[in-house]
Amino acid sequence: MKADVVIAVRGGPQAKTRLARRLDAPQRDALVETMLADMLAALFGCPSVRRIYVTTPTPTLARIAARFGAVVVLEPDAGGLNQAFDRTRARIAAADPRTKVMLLPGDLPRLDPAEVRTLIAAAGPDRLVVAPASADGGTGALVFEAGTPLRLAFGPGSFGKHLAAARTLGLEAKVIHAESLGFDLDRPADLDAFLAVGGGARTAHLLRNWRAAA
Repeated sequence: MKADVVIAVRGGPQAKTRLARRLDAPQRDALVETMLADMLAALFGCPSVRRIYVTTPTPTLARIAARFGAVVVLEPDAGGLNQAFDRTRARIAAADPRTKVMLLPGDLPRLDPAEVRTLIAAAGPDRLVVAPASADGGTGALVFEAGTPLRLAFGPGSFGKHLAAARTLGLEAKVIHAESLGFDLDRPADLDAFLAVGGGARTAHLLRNWRAAA
């Protein structure tokens, strides 16, 4: 059983601003680009993934996605994550509303193809699969049928909101704790933790080079 994966990601001055105490704007841009490359490399190595969409308002990120072979959805503006997911999900649902979709924010460089496969395998009709983030009550991944009118709430506290939205629709919600899907790079402490646990070869190389230069 396969799924379409949608990554929503943006670069520019508003990207990863919570890392501004450690990284300047060009570094944050480079980090976002490198994390996306790590995610795409992992996903293209996963047999459960049928196709990958990258939705972004940032031309540089669009070019990276295209080089990997992803379907690029170039957003007209730097709107919110949830709107970007909704637009691409609607595009997929228009072709076949029963298509499984996995929604991923673009800051999961430790992405493990085995965990992606586990979540996709667990999804089905009338079921939402949720991987919680390791911090701030957020959501690392959602898997469900594209035609499901689920109200998206990615951001702090979204895990509980997604479970509540599933209940409202009468969906079964299956929670799967997946380390690589719960570990995002969003706060300064995450940078050190990421290097300590390993994974995401491109991102790790970039951060180690910055640490050595400092």
